[in-house]
Amino acid sequence: MMPSHRKTKIVATLGPASRSKERIGELIEAGANVFRLNFSHGSHDEHLETLTRIRAAAEEKSAIVAVLQDLSGPKIRISMVQDDFVTIQDEAEVVLEKSRQSISTASHIYVEGLDPAEVARPGETALLSDGIITLRVRSIHGSKVHCIVEKGGRLRSRVGIAFPDSTVNLPATTEKDFRDLEWGVRNKVDFVAISFVKNAADIEELRERIVDAGSTIQIIAKIERKQAIEHIDEIVKAADGLMVARGDLGLELPLERLPLVQKELIERGNFRGIPVIVATQMLHSMITSVRPTRAEVSDIAAAVMSGADAVMLSEETAIGEHPVESVKYLSLIAREAEKSFEFEEYRLRLRDADRQTTPDAVAYAACAAAVKLHAPAIIACSRTGTSARLLAKYRPQQSLYGVSTTDQAARRMCLFWGVRPLLIDSVEERENEVVKAIEVVTEKQKIPSGSRIVIVGGSYVNTPGSTNIMEIREIIS
Repeated sequence: MMPSHRKTKIVATLGPASRSKERIGELIEAGANVFRLNFSHGSHDEHLETLTRIRAAAEEKSAIVAVLQDLSGPKIRISMVQDDFVTIQDEAEVVLEKSRQSISTASHIYVEGLDPAEVARPGETALLSDGIITLRVRSIHGSKVHCIVEKGGRLRSRVGIAFPDSTVNLPATTEKDFRDLEWGVRNKVDFVAISFVKNAADIEELRERIVDAGSTIQIIAKIERKQAIEHIDEIVKAADGLMVARGDLGLELPLERLPLVQKELIERGNFRGIPVIVATQMLHSMITSVRPTRAEVSDIAAAVMSGADAVMLSEETAIGEHPVESVKYLSLIAREAEKSFEFEEYRLRLRDADRQTTPDAVAYAACAAAVKLHAPAIIACSRTGTSARLLAKYRPQQSLYGVSTTDQAARRMCLFWGVRPLLIDSVEERENEVVKAIEVVTEKQKIPSGSRIVIVGGSYVNTPGSTNIMEIREIIS
């Protein structure tokens, strides 16, 4: 099965609406490249069952897909609500208090994960249900935070609560996250997303755990806190990828700032050459509707044209009524938006990023050569995925293939912009690997005799991951 010609990758969250083997197969056919397992919900046994189905469905479809494990982090939530939901009226008085396994009501809300009396200050706001309900802190008496409701609404059990005006010093990873990570290492997931990152130290702590476990799982830093924006340079250097988690980030920042912050995060990831995923409410209306709104179409197109490597569906595919249709629409919108990309124009946006390292320079030179030669394809022969990732950084218009002898590298390349991962049998000599890669790509794309293609990779005498070879070969039938 040939991968889609769409270059922007699609991450689909699996849940009750989509975790059957049949539905996963349909999502693969619709264009999903990466499947997200949300560890805020579900048991290890449930996730293992889903993971087994992903791999079985991919094998049936002769497809290569990746798995992203999303750690829950220290989510701040309210307790269970009386009768599961209550309606909070505008201008009502509400008390916030640290949970002691108590039931929340319309007038007294219990908070799990932190003590609101320690973080809130008079005059500051508290946001519930993704910002639908807004409280203003009036006073604090002992353990009780007295608030006035500025904007009321329907409050359900266990929804999140945010204190955007306060400094919340919680660790990015909890003991539960580390237990979940052990599960991910044991079951060989491809990426792990760390929630509520504040700085590089959060990523380095997780990296140490992964390395100690003998794994090379790639780390995706979810940007959803103000502190992360303040330390973004060090986070970009430490992480293997970024996720613009617009849900929680939209509660931490004024909403009007969110589009510009998203654009800046994409640019920083592009410059470093690491994948950037734009997430949250991409097709929110399609949780129930069969078609997206015009605003959602524009939002997706803007993310793609800004340079996002991937776009992600959450509730749309996890609990929505139209998971497969959501992926199909996302694919169509992304493919149309990609038509705005031009190699030379995009190069200017990277501000001479090709001068950073030798692998960067080789990757850029390969893309430039492919343009000048009108090459139909560029091939990255890679044992780690690094060569393919660096080529993707420069957004070549030619077909870009990532050819590897390892399953891990092939799956990892599912998140890299434009890369079509291919798996070949292991060979001893580099020349044999290059020849085999050319044969496979030529057959897949039906490249005519006389065409010239560009090959990039690393010599075997160097450490895997060092891209230092570029070749141009003519196809001879």
